Amino acid sequence: MTDKKNDDLETVRVITEALKSFTKEEREQIIRWSLERLGMQAFKIQSANVMPQESPLMTSPQPFLNSSPKNIKSFVQEKNPKSDVQFAAVAAYFYRFEASDGEKKEKISAKDLQDAGRQARGFGFKDALKTLNNCVRLGYFNRAGRGEFELNAVGENLVAMVLPGGMNESVTSRKINTKMKPKITKKSKK
Repeated sequence: MTDKKNDDLETVRVITEALKSFTKEEREQIIRWSLERLGMQAFKIQSANVMPQESPLMTSPQPFLNSSPKNIKSFVQEKNPKSDVQFAAVAAYFYRFEASDGEKKEKISAKDLQDAGRQARGFGFKDALKTLNNCVRLGYFNRAGRGEFELNAVGENLVAMVLPGGMNESVTSRKINTKMKPKITKKSKK
């Protein structure tokens, strides 16, 4: 039993050391992804000075929440998507991870995307289904049934790590040259 206890504590030390270089929000995201990958539900630990009189170490399982529940409009403003495809990823991410329990959705449809557009931007999409299909083509979504789409790990990383507020915000500000042009040089005179 002692060996298992020491192994548990060593695992805690390794995890703690690995997470030190990240911000609080990034740590929560990494832990949430890890728990999901292990098939576990995220929970929030209460600090010792706020514990109820029964003194349980953990409250009932509930998702990690930033200070207040967000709505789709504020979340979109925070992430500031630059295209309809990015907006679709942000909306799917919101419904999957940030929405209140009554609004949570694992999959979204064209109707869900239209509603998110109207709520967050004040206007819908010309063709929401085409936007979602473009998201699949670009690798942000997987098809999850007829007319349903599910944000995949690439899409999650786009929203969590790349869009404003994420770790790699500078990636989106760089212009990526997709066409290679041959470099033309003048021949030197002999």
